[in-house]
Amino acid sequence: MFRLFFLLIIFTQAVQANSLDNPVAHPAVPLLDEGGQHVLNSKKPYSPKTSCGTSGCHDYDSITHSYHFETGRDEASDDFGAMRQLPQLVSPGYYGGYNCMGGSNPDILAKKQNANNADFADHGSAGLVMRCIGCHSGGGWMEKDRNNRRYDSVEPSTVNAFDGDYYNRGTDSNNQTVDSSVVSQWDWQKSGVVEADCFLCHYRFADLKNAQLPADTEAYDHFRDVRSDELAEKGLFRYVSSAILEVMTSQSADGAEQSLLNFERDDNGLKLDGNGNPIINWNAAAFDENGKATISMLRYPNNDNCMMCHRTSNSRRGFYGFGEKTAMETDAEGIYQEDYQDDVHYGKTWTEANGEIREIKNCNACHSESYYRPSFSNVDLDNPHQILKGNSDMDVRNDLDYHPAPKSCVYCHQEAQNPSIPSGHSSLLEAHKELWKASGDMSGYSSNSLNRITQTHFDIVSCEACHITNKKSRGQNIQIMYRYRRSEDGKLKIIPYNPRQRYYWKDNNTGYMLNQTERNSVFSLETDDQGNKYGSLNNPTTNAVLGTVGARMSHGSWRFDDPETYDGFMALKSAYDAVLAEKGIANPNAVMVWTESNYYVMSHNTRLAVDSLQCENCHERKQNGSFSALISPNSILGANSFKQLTKLPDRRLVDEGIVILDKPSMKLQADGTVTQNMDDILYESKVNPSMSILNAARASVIAGNMRRYAFADGIVAAELGSYSNEMGNHLLTPELYIFKPESGDNALRTMAILMELNSVNEPVFATTQIQAILGDNNTIDNATQSGNGGLVSAVFNLQASYANGQALTQLPAGGQMLIKLPFDYDNAERDKINLLASTDGKQWSILDSTNIVFVQPQTDAEAGYVLFWSDKFAYFTVANKAVAAPVVVASASDNSGGSGGGGGSVLYLPILLLLWWGFRYLQQK
Repeated sequence: MFRLFFLLIIFTQAVQANSLDNPVAHPAVPLLDEGGQHVLNSKKPYSPKTSCGTSGCHDYDSITHSYHFETGRDEASDDFGAMRQLPQLVSPGYYGGYNCMGGSNPDILAKKQNANNADFADHGSAGLVMRCIGCHSGGGWMEKDRNNRRYDSVEPSTVNAFDGDYYNRGTDSNNQTVDSSVVSQWDWQKSGVVEADCFLCHYRFADLKNAQLPADTEAYDHFRDVRSDELAEKGLFRYVSSAILEVMTSQSADGAEQSLLNFERDDNGLKLDGNGNPIINWNAAAFDENGKATISMLRYPNNDNCMMCHRTSNSRRGFYGFGEKTAMETDAEGIYQEDYQDDVHYGKTWTEANGEIREIKNCNACHSESYYRPSFSNVDLDNPHQILKGNSDMDVRNDLDYHPAPKSCVYCHQEAQNPSIPSGHSSLLEAHKELWKASGDMSGYSSNSLNRITQTHFDIVSCEACHITNKKSRGQNIQIMYRYRRSEDGKLKIIPYNPRQRYYWKDNNTGYMLNQTERNSVFSLETDDQGNKYGSLNNPTTNAVLGTVGARMSHGSWRFDDPETYDGFMALKSAYDAVLAEKGIANPNAVMVWTESNYYVMSHNTRLAVDSLQCENCHERKQNGSFSALISPNSILGANSFKQLTKLPDRRLVDEGIVILDKPSMKLQADGTVTQNMDDILYESKVNPSMSILNAARASVIAGNMRRYAFADGIVAAELGSYSNEMGNHLLTPELYIFKPESGDNALRTMAILMELNSVNEPVFATTQIQAILGDNNTIDNATQSGNGGLVSAVFNLQASYANGQALTQLPAGGQMLIKLPFDYDNAERDKINLLASTDGKQWSILDSTNIVFVQPQTDAEAGYVLFWSDKFAYFTVANKAVAAPVVVASASDNSGGSGGGGGSVLYLPILLLLWWGFRYLQQK
């Protein structure tokens, strides 16, 4: 009886807790336009910022600064790509980074500064709004420029010519579509901006309706078509957020549901007024006597809201969301009917450490920081909307990885206060060990080795690698690949993933990369005698026809295929050489580079334990029946497990350097096929466990915001070793700001900046971006030749910038920060070293030794570092006074831009790979 009563309590708590997922009537609010006028009076579109962000309830600017809105805007700079050997990129995200669409010929965002039409890439910011509106809710980059100014607040006459935020390709000065050869200033005052559409996340799509729609029209499809095709793509940006209101309802005073508005239409679509703007009819009956609307809203987005944008995961990850289709279903006999969309977690309950229980039925169960707050808690009006993320295949805001972390396998099944271990064992290790013993998988091994064997698997193989299987892209099998990735505990673990394999064309002498406009300029769309479309390949200078290629319609535009012959590739190369020559590049040498832009992580669709990978998937049995400890070459992780990247018409294209294979694991076969095998991928990813083409795991430049910590936690995060207990003598506030990279070159991951969190620093550094860059060879040479000793540290260029991009060099109000620089020196006496500083990386001076707080020598037990005070962001390094010749931690590359260097370890990579490939070659021989 007690058990039944207890279960009833638990069940009731779970049901009540998940009532958080149901819509609730939001307090009645007026809907206002951009000018603060009520829409019933102005007849204009509603403004989310004015309606939701000026009433004192929600911090609109803070919310729309989260990475889901920004997608790279707040990390953008014209030299972003050059510092990462990808000069065409301006940010790590879809705004200015490797665009998610376009295959191997994606759209490229124009830089902020461009000399002329030819320098301007495929889109300005306005063009990207029209291109990407389907998956972006507005706000962030759709509202503000790269200097953090609202686009339509900038006086057009003050804009520099060809500014990538204020000019656009393919539109005229009246925002009308013209030929792609035209680059004109965009009229932001006319178009307005796309403010963040709160309802895309906080309105339940199942409740969308409008009696005026034809019976065969889905309300969801209707508003998306209006939003994209009839508003955004026609440059009517300020109207975009009102599109969903046409299929939403408000509760009137008598309890009836009322449509909020409709757009006037004629046979040609939306009806426009004399100024070319849509005519909106607002429904007065949807508002009460005070002009306020009562709208039912979601506290947390549900699955459909998330998947509106993340539906691309269907093909990339074989992930279809966490809605009802994820539920596991059984037949009449209770036998599970396998479905590739299923996840074993759907419908289970989770109890958090605070006792709150949630049924796992949507993304919030793992990705929302506040989802497990007590049900009686007040609404968090200023929630920062930073959706929890781990070490993903997108390098946007890497400083937020695992801070805090989303729910993970390890947390829920091992580290939580009440871990979920369905077998009832005392630990996950015991559960796996006993299962493997019972299955005979441990036979042949000694009893005292079983814990070690099991723990080794936990240390090297992620849970997902074994428990995620049978992935499909809209019904078609996805070949799951495996690679190393740095996990939350800092260890490298094997994960399942799907590579995004793509190519680009560049000039092999200068590194200049051709954008989509330049690549498409050598083709013209033609029609043959049978009415079929094809691409004519032309020399852009002489207009001579060089050959033909196939053409196909994809996502609303024509795409041109690759040539099918060796001669066809050579003709394409000659056309691109001509394009490069027209840009003024001497002796151009166009090459195709095959690479991988992203390694799409697979974290969902966990299967039943019986459907997980088994020992024989990786290991062979020995003669005595026991499993070999070695990975079998015939296993899913072995050399005989491979994926085909592409098939070239002739291997001469690689042999002659026309096609470059960017990854060491890419192998050319005799017939022109390019493959990768799992053995090589695992080796390569253990050396470089980056998750995208940006190579963040070994990058020489890392950016992020200061992170707020309680004092003790901040000291731990800074990794100060034995000196941690002394920090209370130097930093006196209960909270600290800490900048501590967790990706990048090892030198970057071992440096830190510590700062008191006080009334002076908080308003400045809450939004200030910090950037740590390892000096290039020129900078290192300048420091070593300054006559101040041999370097025993990498050269660090520490920068800070306000949200508007303006550099912050001096700390405010006489403030100081503590900087931890790693160095390789075994002498702890401060009179043996010089702390060097420079404002430009050229002229170096010695800082007064009184700034040095502590010197930790390099020992077997602790890494060496020097801790010192500074009131400036500048270049810093450490030198050994006694050494005249340099003892340098060399850079990884020589980038004249001042930022491409490494901290030492990267230089060994080519040597290691060369030795390894040589060894493999001898083995094969």
